[in-house]
Amino acid sequence: MPAEMIFNVYVRQNQWIVATLMAGAALVLLFGLTYWAMWRPREEESRGEGIHIDSIRTFFRWTLSFMPWVLVLLIVGTVAYTVIHVVLAANTSPNW
Repeated sequence: MPAEMIFNVYVRQNQWIVATLMAGAALVLLFGLTYWAMWRPREEESRGEGIHIDSIRTFFRWTLSFMPWVLVLLIVGTVAYTVIHVVLAANTSPNW
């Protein structure tokens, strides 16, 4: 068997390997960025007493001042998935 055949990786044949490697790289990146966000300096917390929330924009600015962006992305993704799933389920009639 030629050496080219042994080391030749077809994406279509081994797509689970490619997907696993990509998911692993994404999780490592996510873990690193989460760790970095957790241990960043918290200057916002010391001056947080002076923030007055009077609109939705200032509420989101206040929330983002102490919440890591990974949690924000997780919440936004969950809400988006829920809305899309409910809309698609409402448009698809049951098959019984």
